Amino acid sequence: MNLEFYNCPPPEQLEIKILPKDRPEFLGYRPDFGAMEAVVEKYKKYKNILVIGHGGSVSSFYGFYNALHNQSETTNASEPTNVKQTKKAYFLSSVDPDYIAALKNNLSLEDTLVVAISKSGNTVTQLEALSQFLSYTLLVISEQDTPLYKIAEKVGAEIVLHPSIGGRYTAFTEIALLPALLCELDAQSLYRGALEMYVLYEKDNIAFRLASVCLALEQQGFVDVLGLVYSHYLYFFAPLITQLCHESFGKDGKGQTYLFAEGSEVQHHTVQRFLGGRKNMAGLFIGLDGYLNSSTTNYSPSTHSVVVRGQALFDINKIPLADAQSFELQGTLESARLKNLPVMHMGINSVNPLEVGRFVAFWQLFAVYSSLLRSVDPFDQPEVEAGKQISFDKRLAYKGLL
Repeated sequence: MNLEFYNCPPPEQLEIKILPKDRPEFLGYRPDFGAMEAVVEKYKKYKNILVIGHGGSVSSFYGFYNALHNQSETTNASEPTNVKQTKKAYFLSSVDPDYIAALKNNLSLEDTLVVAISKSGNTVTQLEALSQFLSYTLLVISEQDTPLYKIAEKVGAEIVLHPSIGGRYTAFTEIALLPALLCELDAQSLYRGALEMYVLYEKDNIAFRLASVCLALEQQGFVDVLGLVYSHYLYFFAPLITQLCHESFGKDGKGQTYLFAEGSEVQHHTVQRFLGGRKNMAGLFIGLDGYLNSSTTNYSPSTHSVVVRGQALFDINKIPLADAQSFELQGTLESARLKNLPVMHMGINSVNPLEVGRFVAFWQLFAVYSSLLRSVDPFDQPEVEAGKQISFDKRLAYKGLL
């Protein structure tokens, strides 16, 4: 993993004095792989895993699953191994009645394990969604004596205790690793990759350097950051990264807005805003340095004479798709540089469990550093509760109780 900066303030180096006396709890947490494997063995017959939850309870696993499920996985790009998992995950984070009906139509009682995850256990929309699936085999992950925990007790469901860590920082706990194991992902390698980043917490590292540059850009008026993700599989982490940034350091009138779009699709809409709109947006380009597949463009001879942008297709035939993807990133990045816009380029080695673990841990550290640099608490989210209470009161009013 590497970082480059263009038209940006110089990155600072980490000084240990900015760190709090107590290390963040997620850095020292050690998941119990033995206990998780025992749970997996108990439910191994289920082909479908329906995960019900919100935000950090599901976003890490959502990224892990979509990035790694049924991909050619390897920690050595010269020796790829095709891995075919037999499990399929589904995600439910709303009370959309049409989507719930479709899930119930497609997921049989015999083949489906429902996994409900919530630290607080009192998110009303999660409980409402779960109410539609109480006839299914249920596994609950929650703190003790929460409403979700008590529902699980009432219906005789298995309960795994949620660690005392906020959801958005639980990627390398049972919250995401247990569903990953249930879906036959390499959770051990994900965790090892995270540990490789965690040991850098008190040392100068690229997560702190990016955090320092983004703070300096915010102070210069660049209050928006556009993440242009030139990897289909890494783009599935956009919800997690957005939550880590917005909930961790979007407080006290501080913090940038982080928007993510997939390249090169982003070049057909939001790049216009980035390059041609208000000059308050920095660009964060995320791309891969290596791919597991080596496909090339392959136009049939009958199409070689077709003209594109003044050139025959023959002239651009047999170009590796990995290079074509890189050229798309470079084209947009160079356009931004020429307009003197601040841009940052993050290069990821490839999409494999170890590197994905490093990538997610990087963003966890980035969120903590960004919070500390702004003198805000990385782990609370005080502004999100008011709307939840209003929506709950509307339910009571509907029932005539208010």
